[in-house]
Amino acid sequence: MTKKKEPKKSQKDKSEKKSALTEWQKRNIEFLKKKEAEKAEKKKRQEKLRLERKPKATDTDTKAEKVEEKALTAEEKKKAKEAKKEEARKAKEAKKLQKLEAKKEKTPLQKAIHHALPVIITATVILLISIFLVTPFSKKKIITVTGTSTVSQEEVIRDSGIKPSNYLFSLIFHHSTYEKNIISKNKMVKSAKFTYRFPNKLNIDVKEYSIIAYAQTDDGYQPILENGTRIGLVGASELPDSFLTINLSSEKDIQKLVNAFSKLDKDLVNQIQIVSSADSATTSDLLKLEMHDGNVVRVPLSEVAKKLPYYLKIKDSLPENSIVDMEVGIYATSESIEASVAADKEKAKNENKEESESDSKSDEENSQTESSEEATATESSEAESAENQAPEATNEEHPNETAVVEQVAQQ
Repeated sequence: MTKKKEPKKSQKDKSEKKSALTEWQKRNIEFLKKKEAEKAEKKKRQEKLRLERKPKATDTDTKAEKVEEKALTAEEKKKAKEAKKEEARKAKEAKKLQKLEAKKEKTPLQKAIHHALPVIITATVILLISIFLVTPFSKKKIITVTGTSTVSQEEVIRDSGIKPSNYLFSLIFHHSTYEKNIISKNKMVKSAKFTYRFPNKLNIDVKEYSIIAYAQTDDGYQPILENGTRIGLVGASELPDSFLTINLSSEKDIQKLVNAFSKLDKDLVNQIQIVSSADSATTSDLLKLEMHDGNVVRVPLSEVAKKLPYYLKIKDSLPENSIVDMEVGIYATSESIEASVAADKEKAKNENKEESESDSKSDEENSQTESSEEATATESSEAESAENQAPEATNEEHPNETAVVEQVAQQ
């Protein structure tokens, strides 16, 4: 019974395959059939032409027939080439369509695998990570530091807070906290960035603040960074050959000065040797800039960026060891001129003092004489009053004696 049913199944499969043909395949088959029919008709025409030829034809007739045959063969070749190209193009399209249909029509197993792939992948990743965390390799790490010139690698790792017991994944996922630790604990560090390299390498790329000047103290020199902050003392051997010294006590003033220097030309800043306070009574923020060429510039801190660039224009015309005063306007003097002016001022002050002292002394003498005269006048008046009172009393007590005295005086 089973043997007789097998051919029926094959016939059904063939019929299903024929019905499964797409419209494009059906059109392609029809097109091929038409081409075959055209070829057969052309062959029949050629055969008729040959049969209709006369045996005693002239040379001209034979030549014309050959030309016609050549023309027909050339046209047939062109058409055949075009047909082949179209067939190849259609075959490619058919293959593409078959592939697309095959992709669309997936088996139930393929569909199940496709739906289960994300779950399988995540499960395998979690399994591998858990296995890795259990092993001692999860804590093994190689840390390198780049971009440092003054700060050592050990200082950066210590300031970051990384410990040997930290997992590698914690450093990768929480790298921002370690970067902030480095920046907050080390004043020299401007920025820090972690980069991970497979399998267990970590690199810390550090950018440092540049040292723009040094502050002179009793114990030594303190470097001043570009943000205006001071760091620990530096030995004399660590100082560069030429450097800028800033002797200002206020950190706010140092930050203002650093900001002003950042706006100036580097060549102009490099010409400054020492910056200190001018201790002016009229201008509280007046600075004294000692230049490498021996000149001295006085300029207010609030006007450094505005007025100091004029020094480059006038320095060539200045004599040696000049003083450029930019407190009010801009003019040049020298120590000798200022010393003579100061001496004149002191003389004038001393003369004024002497005059005031002499005036005060004369006033005191006049007041003393006036007081003495007043005292003598009072004394004389008191004496006269006393004398007048005395004779009156005597006359009252001894009237006879007074009369005798008057008589004697008259004689």
